[in-house]
Amino acid sequence: MVNRDRHIFFTLAVIFDAVFVSAAWLLCYVVRFRLGLPQAADASTRLTVFVKILPIIVLCDLIALGFLRLYRPARTPSVFRERVQVAKGAVLGWLGMLAALYYYTANPYSRVLLFIFLFVNPLALMGSRTVLRVVLRGLRRRGWSVKHAAIVGTGRLAQKIHDGLKADPWMGVQVDYFVKESSQKKRRQIRGVPVRGSIPTLLRVMREHPVDSVFVAVPMGKAGQFEGVLDELAKLPVTVAVVPDFRGVVTMNTSVDELNGLPVIQLVDTPIQGWYAVAKRTIDVVGSLGLLAIFGLPMLGIALLVKLTSRGPVLFRQVRMGLGGRPFSIMKFRSMRVDAEADTGPVWAKREDPRCTPLGAFLRRTSLDELPQLINVLVGDMSLVGPRPERPHFVEEFVQTVPAYMLRHNVKAGLTGWAQINGLRGDTSLKKRLQYDLYYVNNWSLGFDLFILLRTPFTGFLNKNAH
Repeated sequence: MVNRDRHIFFTLAVIFDAVFVSAAWLLCYVVRFRLGLPQAADASTRLTVFVKILPIIVLCDLIALGFLRLYRPARTPSVFRERVQVAKGAVLGWLGMLAALYYYTANPYSRVLLFIFLFVNPLALMGSRTVLRVVLRGLRRRGWSVKHAAIVGTGRLAQKIHDGLKADPWMGVQVDYFVKESSQKKRRQIRGVPVRGSIPTLLRVMREHPVDSVFVAVPMGKAGQFEGVLDELAKLPVTVAVVPDFRGVVTMNTSVDELNGLPVIQLVDTPIQGWYAVAKRTIDVVGSLGLLAIFGLPMLGIALLVKLTSRGPVLFRQVRMGLGGRPFSIMKFRSMRVDAEADTGPVWAKREDPRCTPLGAFLRRTSLDELPQLINVLVGDMSLVGPRPERPHFVEEFVQTVPAYMLRHNVKAGLTGWAQINGLRGDTSLKKRLQYDLYYVNNWSLGFDLFILLRTPFTGFLNKNAH
């Protein structure tokens, strides 16, 4: 029901994006070759040459946007986030375009034009989505493809369904009326929408006031009031959606599956599965090998300094909790005295910690003590990007005081993460850090990982909260 008109959205979005990308490409041609900019002698300047490759440009962008799931209605919670995803798709499409042009022809294309297109294309695609929103809203106001719905229920969940349908510009669902759970309730209107009859009179009400679809809002603890509703609705030519109430229940990456013909609602699941898991693991292996090659000599130098400036081993190993709550041994350059916790037991690190050696304090401020964790990434205990792993002792404490803390273990722990590049390191708010970790898990994508990796050298490793 919710996605019945997905093909309409898909068709309009593809048409608008193709038109705007084509316009952006031709605009870049005009800027490059018709405004008097210096031209390379070996590059073609004929318009027909650039028009000829226009289908390749458009196709690369459409594939990139489709890969980022931007042709699915009601998938982005805000215009801002949609624009961020569109910008990622434009950059991904641009890279695909370069690869395609390289194999398409040996003739050189203007590098200046390609560079201009890198910046113009995201703006064009954002403009396409903005115009599409305006057009769809206008069409809905004129009654085009508007679906009429009724909501069975009048409580908080029913009102939330109404608000969600009204706020969504893509779906075009208009709520005509509510149906009360009980005839004893006296409500006549909710959110300006009339209340017609009650569950005992459901069949009569819906025959007198026909709609296209029905949302059944079933609050937890009141399912008995809805007994027989689905049997009654089966007598009518309407589509039916049951919306269960999971208020107070922790959910993450929820999905609906089937088990031997029975619908199964999965409340908590990892977002990294199938080919996405293969791609993320490939990035981890290639990235960790590359970084080990770059930092190999500096790591040898740090190891030598640690050995010369204090007694004890070069590497410090400590048990941390990783994917699925499984423990693993994390590696760091030793930054504290060997007997740092002999008297205190496990304690949280703090700023200007007296247990640190002089060299160790510097390594912790610059995050250079974390470099051996590239080996953890290479062997598969960790990922380049993910929530930072904690010690089991602290995890047991956090689970008792911080709801949903264990959900962060549905992905691999990371060398860097969304919380870390936002300054949440060291002795910062645990609750705030968890919010960022869960946001990462719920919104994970390969593009999100790449964004975090690119920001890490500037805001992740060198951070005022690193100690």
